[in-house]
Amino acid sequence: MSISDVGCSVLIERSEFSQPLFFEASGDSAIADPMLWIHILAGAIALLAGLAAIVTVKGGHRHNLAGRVYGTTMGIVVVTSFPLAIWADNWFLFAIAVFTGYLITAGYRVITRRRAGMTKPTRSDYLLQFTMLTASVGMIAGGGYGAVTGVMELGEVLVVFGGIGGILAARELYQYRVPLAEQTPWFERHIAFMGGGYIATVTAVVTVNLTMLPDLLRWLGPTLVGVPLIFLAIRKYRPRFGGKTA
Repeated sequence: MSISDVGCSVLIERSEFSQPLFFEASGDSAIADPMLWIHILAGAIALLAGLAAIVTVKGGHRHNLAGRVYGTTMGIVVVTSFPLAIWADNWFLFAIAVFTGYLITAGYRVITRRRAGMTKPTRSDYLLQFTMLTASVGMIAGGGYGAVTGVMELGEVLVVFGGIGGILAARELYQYRVPLAEQTPWFERHIAFMGGGYIATVTAVVTVNLTMLPDLLRWLGPTLVGVPLIFLAIRKYRPRFGGKTA
């Protein structure tokens, strides 16, 4: 999602075929399609709000405010991604939107359950995890087939993201089944999910704007950098939050 420097054109790449398709919107056509501009504006705000949530004191007012803004704007990004992906016949983008939406929603549910004093997941929580598990199977199968046969560009990306989503969903379902005292602390799960969501936000910016880089590097580079940073963040805050599971 991006507005180009010169022509104010918006590019949505269709990556499931060997030749990418770009949708260019400028002038009157951009005004005629407000959903696209809402998508872009929400993404820009999410990028800044997510950064603010990262650098502010965890649990403080500024962090909570930035987190709410980030979650809301990313929700808008994800919701608008679905019709835009269908409109562009871009099922690659559709799958990425499912994965991103899962990360943000799961991170939100971890913190809301804790604040509400809930010790057990709801049906909605189970539905969320099983939805991601199902989607991960499709992403891995479709991406793997596309990568092997050559009918899909960047099929490897779907395999990686589908694998990550499947592992996180399976791990969360495991947390639901074990006693509270044996669960992974809430803050570790919250950081992992929201950190993953922010990686997705950065990836969207990098893939569209840093076109001088190889495709795989643009799509997977933020993950390669961001995942170790998530582990470092968890390690940093572990002494503060300890082993609190709720």
